[in-house]
Amino acid sequence: MIFSEPMDHALAQRVIRVVTPSGELVPGGTALREDERGWTFSPARPWQPGPYRMLVQTTIEDLAGNNIGKTFEVDVFDGVDRQFTNTTVKLSFDVR
Repeated sequence: MIFSEPMDHALAQRVIRVVTPSGELVPGGTALREDERGWTFSPARPWQPGPYRMLVQTTIEDLAGNNIGKTFEVDVFDGVDRQFTNTTVKLSFDVR
């Protein structure tokens, strides 16, 4: 996965997961590369063919504090929604 801005390394380690269709965590290691813009996952065991999902919590941030769970730009003269959610974005993929 490639991000447009460098990610917070410690946060990326905690909020990005790979799971099976039943929601079981796929054990493995992660790393940031490409000046902390690329995220890689290496499973602890060889991939088994089938569907998987990558779960990314919306609290993930780049080094400037921007995240997909809140607005990046806010007009200070408008009301600001201070409600934060701890939801996830799900990205499905298949191993063949």
